[in-house]
Amino acid sequence: MAKKLVSTVLQSRFDKYGIHFPEDWEITYLEAPYTDEDMIKAVGDKEYILVNATHPVTKAVIDACPNLKFIQSEGVAFNKIDTEAAKAKGILVSNNRGANAKGVAEHTVFLMLEGLRTLSYYDHKLKTEDYVTVKQESLARGVHELGGKHIGFIGMGAIAKEAVKRLAPWEVKISYFDTFRPTPEQEKELNISYLPVDEIVKQCDIISLHVPVTPETEGMLAAEQFKAMKPNAVIVNTARGEIINDKDLAAALEAGEIGHACLDVVAPEPTPADHPLLTMSEAGKARLTMSPHHAGMTDEAFITMLNGAVANMERMEKGEQPVNVVNR
Repeated sequence: MAKKLVSTVLQSRFDKYGIHFPEDWEITYLEAPYTDEDMIKAVGDKEYILVNATHPVTKAVIDACPNLKFIQSEGVAFNKIDTEAAKAKGILVSNNRGANAKGVAEHTVFLMLEGLRTLSYYDHKLKTEDYVTVKQESLARGVHELGGKHIGFIGMGAIAKEAVKRLAPWEVKISYFDTFRPTPEQEKELNISYLPVDEIVKQCDIISLHVPVTPETEGMLAAEQFKAMKPNAVIVNTARGEIINDKDLAAALEAGEIGHACLDVVAPEPTPADHPLLTMSEAGKARLTMSPHHAGMTDEAFITMLNGAVANMERMEKGEQPVNVVNR
């Protein structure tokens, strides 16, 4: 009997990377944005749902689909899936934890370098302004090396650990905070030392965020923390936009309280034109670098994630346990 699946990851992505489900599977593709009613109609009596990490599967959908037994997030995030409603129905939910860790880690290190050297800012100015004037501004503002800097990681999960490995040749000092501390052996292997968040904020030249959005982490960097930072401090966020109070960050950048902010994520996304970070003065914008939440969207990561999603559903069909279950 053919297995039935609804996927909000469109066929074009599977085709791009040459990855496909078994031929006897019936695949229905649902394009976002969609309503609960759209999803319920598409799922019907089907057993599997595959969703882009930013697409929702609500309690209403889960309750209305009696044959559903497994939901797979294409990516790492699964906060748009009602995992508790799924658990109550005996439906497993899995993600692709760690699949994009290397890509995000590379982007994290890139943003650290960008925060110290502001290459994108000067690239733009050189294309529109006088060379000598731009160079003089660069020297007056200061160009900084990564070597020898004190870097603080708030969160020490898979991405942060990969970033730490890539920083080793720069001979930096690395401190970290996490509610789940690595073992002393792991700390020694990674050459990292524990610091409370308040001390990371005060002591570190670069603060890099790697925590999920929870009531404890939402807005954890705000006016109080920015005022406590070094005047040349660089903030890097490749985690989630909600972790930073963007209104307070805009005020800190405008006032020159911190050196630079490098953000792959902003809340909300897509970012509206009247967002506080987009309505700053030119001086404030010169202290900000943004990328469109694509740190982990490498071709290599997509291949890993799509293969992982297909393999997980094949495990279910064989009566095996899927990997990376988030609501066991």
